[in-house]
Amino acid sequence: MKTKSLNSKYAALRREIMDKYGTLVILLAMMLVMTLIKGTNFLSLGNLTNIMRQQSVIGIIALGVMLTIITGGTDLSGGSVLALCSCVIATFAHGDYPLIVPVMMGILVGAATGLVNGFFIAYGHVPPFIMTLGMMSAARGLALIVSNSKPINGFTDAFNAIGAESWFGIPIAVWLLIAMTVLFYFLLHKSKFGTYVYAIGGNQTAAKVSGINVKTILTIVYTIAGACTGLAALIMTSRTLAGNPSYGTAYEMDAITCCIIGGTSFTGGIGRAVNTTIGAFIMGVLTNGMTMLQIDPNSQQVIKGAVIVLAVLLDERKNRRS
Repeated sequence: MKTKSLNSKYAALRREIMDKYGTLVILLAMMLVMTLIKGTNFLSLGNLTNIMRQQSVIGIIALGVMLTIITGGTDLSGGSVLALCSCVIATFAHGDYPLIVPVMMGILVGAATGLVNGFFIAYGHVPPFIMTLGMMSAARGLALIVSNSKPINGFTDAFNAIGAESWFGIPIAVWLLIAMTVLFYFLLHKSKFGTYVYAIGGNQTAAKVSGINVKTILTIVYTIAGACTGLAALIMTSRTLAGNPSYGTAYEMDAITCCIIGGTSFTGGIGRAVNTTIGAFIMGVLTNGMTMLQIDPNSQQVIKGAVIVLAVLLDERKNRRS
């Protein structure tokens, strides 16, 4: 009996550790494998910095998407909204306006699309999948209209510095991702808003009965998700030196993948900001590793698709076990 009890306690402790630190273990294991295969080429400061810089855009979008998934919803509009925000930002980044204008315009336009999503999901009872799918199409069309179907470039040096400069050897884009991760950690785990978000994802009916204004919280959640995409668009536009209506293709799927790899459950009520960011870095290491191993882009898409399915299967298994 004592042996069974000890085994049971050990198994429970192991599950708890893996739930909390499993994504970090996976990231470190992937880095170890790539180091053994490619040595210093993978571990070089330049390569690791490049991975972090590239994943900062997806990581920030993923943090917003994570909120929507925790509430039991989703957001499929991220890639198209990023393109729209990028084109709007580019329109105001030519030097006729102070730097704060294109920065705020991108975030506000993103927040506005999220507000529309949240309003119709919360008050119109439109399923999140359908609403955000519609926004995906609408935002891409608006991006083409704003940009006249062509890239917009020719920005000020101050704007270009957002995507190119570093602080203490770390790109500004990565600092923004770190800041957003910390902000979301406190938002989810140290505020009443976070408690409400988890409650809605756990049981929306029970949340209503307990006095939570579910409609308002859902609207705010999708607005925050849109604002995150606007911030990601700012980084993307500055880093690529252009606003482009073709940006963001399939980014929504990459963001969702980062969330699922990070342990956010599609059943709602479960998700951590730090793990979502680690999930973004896992996808970055995977993509970088496949490129270094000279795997062709088409095969990379197949592998990424398999990773998504595997992550969902593991999530379902964990939910059944719970």
